[in-house]
Amino acid sequence: MNIFPISFVSAGQPIRGLGYGPHSGSPKNVRAILIHGYSSSKHALDPIAVALAKEDYPVLSLDLPGHKLGATGGALVSFDMVVQIALDANAALGTPCHPVYIGHSMGSAAALTAASRDDTAVGACVLGLGYPVTVMRPDPNVIGYYLERWAWVDGASPVEVGLAMDKAIPPALEKLAGRPFLLINGTQDQELPPSSARTLFEMAHEPKTQYTVASDHSGIPLLAAPFIVKWLNAVCQS
Repeated sequence: MNIFPISFVSAGQPIRGLGYGPHSGSPKNVRAILIHGYSSSKHALDPIAVALAKEDYPVLSLDLPGHKLGATGGALVSFDMVVQIALDANAALGTPCHPVYIGHSMGSAAALTAASRDDTAVGACVLGLGYPVTVMRPDPNVIGYYLERWAWVDGASPVEVGLAMDKAIPPALEKLAGRPFLLINGTQDQELPPSSARTLFEMAHEPKTQYTVASDHSGIPLLAAPFIVKWLNAVCQS
């Protein structure tokens, strides 16, 4: 497997990521754009990137601006900035592939929104997402946790980003109608509990698929790869 750095410009800012070449050297015509969550990094999605590359899907895993382990630098201006980075990442690659947008937490809302705005996208896969995203915001313990996470990010607060996600998700689901949607949620997720995942899945249109894993919020990507591979292989064969 060939892993290599990728850089491009979005909104006048250099963005970096890692590309994962298909294991056999013969790429499929669907590529995965991976988007990590708030206060996280592209490393959190490594298991998914590797699993997809082993199935011969080309992969680009993004490093978002303003994040703790990032190579990109800069600042996280807004949620919509993340969506635009995902769209620009796909456009920057230039090869004639159809993208599938895959994300975790904030990245999952960005993946859903990007897919809804990209007519060439085959679908969207969201990990650790529910509706509303701010469902636990009134809990003082959750607010305290969010503020701790803000210390890891240069830019918009998690509450500001969450409110923007809540605004973006319903119209994105409507625009994605008719294209495949995959939701993977965690039984122990305290940020976006199973009840919020159920609400999101009910809002989504067919064709839609849901898997639930025994995990907290941050651990979902570690368990999600087999389900994503199974889903994407079925999507590509349909």
